[in-house]
Formats: sequence, structure tokens, C-alpha cells
Amino acid sequence: MDFTLVAKLVTFVLFVLAIVVTGFVIFDTETEGDATSKPTFSGRAMLGSFIATLLFGALFFVTLGLTQVDAGHVGVVQNFGKVQDATLDPGVHWVTPLVTSVSSVDTRVQPHAMKEIDAASKEQQTVKITGMLNYHVDPRFASSLVQNVGLDFASKVIDPALSDFVKTVVPEYAINDILNKRDELRSRAMTALGDNLAKYHIIIDDIYISNVAFSDDYQKAIESKQVAAQQVQTEQQNLLQKQIQAQQAAAVAQGIADANVITAQGQQKANQAISASLTPDMLQYLLIQKLGDKIQVMYLPTGQNFILNPATGGLTPTTGK
Repeated sequence: MDFTLVAKLVTFVLFVLAIVVTGFVIFDTETEGDATSKPTFSGRAMLGSFIATLLFGALFFVTLGLTQVDAGHVGVVQNFGKVQDATLDPGVHWVTPLVTSVSSVDTRVQPHAMKEIDAASKEQQTVKITGMLNYHVDPRFASSLVQNVGLDFASKVIDPALSDFVKTVVPEYAINDILNKRDELRSRAMTALGDNLAKYHIIIDDIYISNVAFSDDYQKAIESKQVAAQQVQTEQQNLLQKQIQAQQAAAVAQGIADANVITAQGQQKANQAISASLTPDMLQYLLIQKLGDKIQVMYLPTGQNFILNPATGGLTPTTGK
């Protein structure tokens, strides 16, 4: 709360009340009637009210010179509009009313939004850059800043310095480098802007590049390229999946073929063993076992070789008719 404002308001109210009371006393004295009616009381009342008015008027005039400088600010003094070298520290001060005025300058770290700045990249593509700049005013030279630039120094010197830096430096970078080397751009901006604004006693604390945008046509081209790249990646994944499936199918087929070979080799060995064991006697034995015990007579064709050898106890052949 501004103490000086409260003091000015209170003394102004008292001064006005004193004027009003004095006016009533003067009016009452003039309407008393004859000169012998309470002249002493009216004269004293008028004199007292007049003195009170003068005192409150003087007090109000004194309070007009009170000024308060808030914490984190300095007061730049002007006498009849001429800026003085000395500044006022935070606190309450008295200056000559109607002669001296005080402008408060914020010396704390302040953010300043970077307006969207258009520049051309190395490929002559439009680049739009926005960001934020933190700065503070050197309190020792606040009066010089107000004298040479004014209180609206942000729009007068900071914005043009930012625009000049972006339009000068961005054309040195390709578009991909602008995106990938944002920290490098930030570092260069800190150095360049710091040197540029130091002559105005404005100190750069930090710079942030919040967004880098391109023209609509280039943005659409980037999106189309990303979509195409995504489609290629999808096709590559599908191809890889099919290759894996083919390899799996080949592995299964090879396994089946290997199993068939092993089975065939086993069957071949088994057949060889069976073939070696099939002697004539074994064959007759197996044939007899297949015939069964109920066969009494067997007719065999003439002029053929007997399967059963009668000499070894087989069936007796008969003559065909």
C-alpha cells in the first residue's frame, strides 16, 4: 500500500473541511444583525478557522511532495521535465511539489515475450521463431535509460534487437540445423543481444526459443514426407514379417523332409533285415500259417512251381484238370 497516497488523501480531506468550516463562520458573522451581538465569539471563530485552513493547506502542500519507491524499483527524478542523474532508492522520499516528479523504474528480472519473427533459412525457406527473453535494468543507470530511451524501452530497443539478430543469424543455418542446434542459437543470442543492449544498461539474463515454425507449404511437405517414410517403414516391417514366416515354413518343411529321410532310412534297414530273414523255409512256414488248419485239399495249377515243397513235409500237389 502506498503510504504517501493515504497521507495526501487525509490532508486533502482535512484541508477541504477547514475551508468549509471557515466559510460557515464567515457567513454566520456577516448575518449576526447588529454589531453588539457576540462579536468577540464570531471574530475568534473566524480567526481560528482561518488559521486551521492555513495549517491544513500547508500540511497538504507538504504531503504533495511525498513519494514512495517500491522494493525492486528505483525512482528517476525529473525537475520540470529534466532528468536528474541521481536516483531514489526504495522507501519514502520528499521532493519539491509541482517542481519535481518521480518515475518508478522496475529493476527486477522481467520476462519479455518475443514477437513472431520471420526469417529465411539457408535454403531460403521461411522460418517463424517465437520465444521469451528475461532481462533487468541496471539500477545505477536507470536515469540514463529514461533520459536516452524512455520508459517504453522494451518496444524501442529490445524488440528491434531481437528481430535484427534473428534475421542476421538464421540464414546461416539449414532448417534441420535450426531445429537441432537450438542451444547454439540461444547461446549466440545471449552474447549478441547482451553486447547490443548493454549500451542501454539493459542486462540479458536468459533467452528461450519456444517455437520454430515453417511456411504452410513446407509444413505440408514435411508431413507428406513423414507419412511416406511411415508407409515405407510399415512395408519394411511387413516384408520382414513375411521373410520370417517364410523362414519358419522352410524350417518346418526341412524338418519334415529330414524326418522322412530318417524314416525312409529306417524303413530301408528294416526291409533289408526282413529280406535277409526271409529264407525258403521261413516263407513256407509263413504261408502255412496264413492258410489255416481247416484246409484239407488244395488245387494247384499244372506246370507251375510249387510254393510248398512236398519233400519238406508240405502239401502234396495235385494234377490240374
